[in-house]
Amino acid sequence: MGILIVAVLIGLLPAAIASSKGRSFVLWWIYGAALFIVALPHALIMRSDQRAIEGRAISSGMKKCPQCAELIKSEAKICRYCHNAV
Repeated sequence: MGILIVAVLIGLLPAAIASSKGRSFVLWWIYGAALFIVALPHALIMRSDQRAIEGRAISSGMKKCPQCAELIKSEAKICRYCHNAV
């Protein structure tokens, strides 16, 4: 029983890292709990999924600047990157 609890808890570390890179938290939690020794380095060296990260930002109220395509707040009147009116 104790080993199962430890496996569940250590699975949280690769899952949190992968989630911050745009991957599924639950799938990486299962992967990390089952194969922690492999999952942790895998989560650390993999690249971020930019589409997923942008999708999350847009769904949370951000928008893309029509000029430079950088993510800005939806209330912004001027882009902070290219300084064009939005």
